[in-house]
Amino acid sequence: MIRSSAYVLLVLAACFWGGNFVVGKALVAHIPPLTLAALRWSIAFLCLLPFYGREAWERRHSFLRRWKTVAFVSLTGVAGFNTLTYVAVQYTGSINASLMNAATPILVIILSSFLLKERIAWAAGPGILLSLFGVLWIIGRGSLTTLLHLSFNQGDLWMLAAVFCWALYSVVMKKEGGRFPASVFLLAQMAAALLLLLPLSAVELAVKAPAIDWSPGLIAGVLYIAVFASLAAFLSWNRAIELIGPQRCAGFLNLIPLFAALFATLFTGETFHLYHIAGVALIVSGVYLTQRAMKRRRSAVVEDFSI
Repeated sequence: MIRSSAYVLLVLAACFWGGNFVVGKALVAHIPPLTLAALRWSIAFLCLLPFYGREAWERRHSFLRRWKTVAFVSLTGVAGFNTLTYVAVQYTGSINASLMNAATPILVIILSSFLLKERIAWAAGPGILLSLFGVLWIIGRGSLTTLLHLSFNQGDLWMLAAVFCWALYSVVMKKEGGRFPASVFLLAQMAAALLLLLPLSAVELAVKAPAIDWSPGLIAGVLYIAVFASLAAFLSWNRAIELIGPQRCAGFLNLIPLFAALFATLFTGETFHLYHIAGVALIVSGVYLTQRAMKRRRSAVVEDFSI
């Protein structure tokens, strides 16, 4: 029943990803970010391996032929985005971090113009600027003085780097993702990311040598980000794309900060400020205006071609 309802799957994915910001912030107080990312993807990899491991092995030559692509999406999407997010929430609130994630569609459009040579309609300019100003407004905590003096929280800057990584991942997946079955490709990305994360985690633990107290709550948190924020969310999202296509799914990404804000307010005592509301309103409005402008441009191109 759930697998046939795209909208239920999309809401579940957004909910699980929103929870990742809040649970991740709680976990990095006890587990260093690289180690946390390595644990997350190790568990997710072992869970997915029995189902898609054989098919992934049969496609190993195809993956090796396109090793640069596999390495890039593993570095940016699996290893980079998540690790940088866990670094970011050490210094900034989970609400701030999740709201900045709403600017991803704008960055995807900008990067697509450079990397895929996709033309941006001039009419999309105001929407892009509006969204970028919304991001700056959140980073500056709604203060023009902070913006003018570039006195930003380092956590927000780490999160900006994480969003940039996810946008790069999205652009490359847009071009290359259809070459392989989604779940099999995800398993290959996990494997490649772990080749990087596991050695870095070992170094991190050797240098920092934190005493991790494996309480039931900590174990439950790690299992949440591994099973729900990784496997369940990605599989739900991929299944929804199969059912209704990526364009109709994209808007549901804006539910992630809403779930993150709800969970953070209920469970961690974070406060949802007016500048959060203003910032996310600017970002979402900019995304809407940009998408509408791009849609009009595509329609105009089709009409010209049909003539």
